[in-house]
Amino acid sequence: MDHNEQYQMVCQAHDELLCLKCIEKHDGCKGIIPISKVIENVKMSSLFQETQKRLNDINRNIEMLQNELKKQQGGIKQQEETILSQISETRNKINNHLDKLEEKIRNEVSDITAKLKNDMNQAQQILEGKNGDTNNAEQQLKDIERYASDLQTYLGLRKISSKAATTELYLQSIIRDHSLDEITLLFKVDDKISNITNNSKKFGSVTIHKILCKIDLVRYKNRQAQLGDIKIKKSIADIKLNLITATNIGISDIRGIVVLPSGNIAISDYSDGNIAVFRTDWKRLGKISVTPANSFDVTYIHDKTIATTSNLWNGNGVNIIDIETERITRHIPTNSSCYGIIYHNGSLYVCASNIGILKLNPQDRSSTVIVQSNLPSWCYIEIFDNKIYYTSDESVKCYDMQGKQIWTFKDGNTLKCPRGLALDSSGNVYVACTTSHRVVVISPDGQQSRELLSLNNGLVNPSTIYFDRKRHCLLVANKQQSVSTYEIIH
Repeated sequence: MDHNEQYQMVCQAHDELLCLKCIEKHDGCKGIIPISKVIENVKMSSLFQETQKRLNDINRNIEMLQNELKKQQGGIKQQEETILSQISETRNKINNHLDKLEEKIRNEVSDITAKLKNDMNQAQQILEGKNGDTNNAEQQLKDIERYASDLQTYLGLRKISSKAATTELYLQSIIRDHSLDEITLLFKVDDKISNITNNSKKFGSVTIHKILCKIDLVRYKNRQAQLGDIKIKKSIADIKLNLITATNIGISDIRGIVVLPSGNIAISDYSDGNIAVFRTDWKRLGKISVTPANSFDVTYIHDKTIATTSNLWNGNGVNIIDIETERITRHIPTNSSCYGIIYHNGSLYVCASNIGILKLNPQDRSSTVIVQSNLPSWCYIEIFDNKIYYTSDESVKCYDMQGKQIWTFKDGNTLKCPRGLALDSSGNVYVACTTSHRVVVISPDGQQSRELLSLNNGLVNPSTIYFDRKRHCLLVANKQQSVSTYEIIH
């Protein structure tokens, strides 16, 4: 708590700076030491040296990632020219019947390469921004070393080190989410081109083949920034949400939301039994019907495929949908109503009422119970860092991938009708609480919670929530009509 008084002591157990008024609340804590002891020789501390090295490593990583993006941009241009040349060579062998097909495939190639270039340009811009922030931090560190008092140095180091940790997490996420996987564009001439008939429907196809990025980030491994015995860590108390957009999308019963790799958004309309697809500016692109089933939650699988859950008595299970053809390509039946769903490492994980967490194989339709539990209706699921998280009654539970419980957060006052949940890159858990009209964040260890949004922020029965890792933003959907996008600030 800020009493507007000078800090005198440090509680090592809670990593908190204390004034004389704060000490009373830490009466039972061990390891309370004078701040003068902590800041002694701070400019010569290992933390100061380590922070300098960390900032240097970040700059090296940014330069390395930028060079890789530049190389790939050149390669994509060459591949585009090669494919277009193949198209022209093939086109010269056929008659005027293929004029429209040629135009279609050219546009497809251009659209794909334009999308790839745009994504890479966005990544470059973000990295340039991070580079600028890091350079500013280096300059701040130099200024601190030259002009700041020991206390100012200590406080400044905490802030700079925290920002550096956030930047490191972002750089690691670029590798982890496959944004830098090497891209190869493959062109395959349609077999029917050799024997041209009036039945030919397409000129060819262009696919993206990715090779796993092998860049190893330079990192100060196994070195935690510390001052004395104090660990610098990020707290959910530092999380802030900045509203970017709030849009009425005209859907009366929103239950699931997912951002596709293209940036488009798929939303399940539970009452009408369909999936609506929107552009990033919320212009509707299409509507995919799943009737006679319904559509509760939705998840992205791969290519142009999504999956949605159904809980009608005559259609319990999961429907796999091709977004391009707007057709259900496969139905995976279950013996129970299905609610939350997430795709992870080739499998679908589903909240099945009265059964628990099911692991479904999309290929052979087989199922395995991972977590056996008498789950109620309306449960949602998320997977992050090889851990399963799901909502149930007035709680959020965390399990490992083998079904062993790690922690449970249960609080009837904090979590009233918890529904959708999402996790950011730090493992913080965001939960939409429907009847209390709020969004709550839970710490990665399940020990702390904090309200982030409420009725005052325009929440009315929030039903589902999604964290877009690529854009580092949180999408929160009210049950009826509206979706809001928030920037997460630490």
